[in-house]
Amino acid sequence: MTEQKLKEYFESQLTADQLALDLKDSQQKTGYDTTTVYIDNLKEGEFEITIEHLIKLLNDTILTKLRPVHLNTVGFALMTSDYFKWDDGTEAGERIGKVIFDLDNPEIGFDLTLKNVQLWKEYLLTGEYRLDENELKQKFRSKGKYQDLYQKIDEILWDEWDPIGVNDTASRDEYQGYTPTIFNLIKKRKQTKKQLHRNYWNLKF
Repeated sequence: MTEQKLKEYFESQLTADQLALDLKDSQQKTGYDTTTVYIDNLKEGEFEITIEHLIKLLNDTILTKLRPVHLNTVGFALMTSDYFKWDDGTEAGERIGKVIFDLDNPEIGFDLTLKNVQLWKEYLLTGEYRLDENELKQKFRSKGKYQDLYQKIDEILWDEWDPIGVNDTASRDEYQGYTPTIFNLIKKRKQTKKQLHRNYWNLKF
């Protein structure tokens, strides 16, 4: 994919079909658990991402003009770009950053389903994040690769953290709502390092 085409799409100079064509085959599996994302970066200037830009992207996915893998590619491109920016210091910027991170990281977060796409759109519009954390619990409990880590976090929260001192009286699930969030934070650093190996930078020395 090219950042120029993505910019033109956000500016409504490019249709969703044309963007999908540019995104086609941008991701290629290069190993057992490694995917390379080919991106042609813009070298100069900046472009500010707004809530409206992301809603446009999500709407075209809901209308099946774009595919979930396209959302993942765009999410990765935005996360690693020096050209696309948003202000994390504002409430709108926080929403933008959270949605982009989610789109970039379905392996450690929510799957890119139509239901979740609609919920991300709702979050951008209202600020209410209603994606189901039980989905993450089930997802990671079913993945042997992360099961031990997930379980350890859950045990630490209950046995050692227990900030309100209720682990001898309350139900066992008192703190389990925090487990997926902490799991994601721990995995984020590993995922960020992995991204460096997934991206193809079109640099000329």
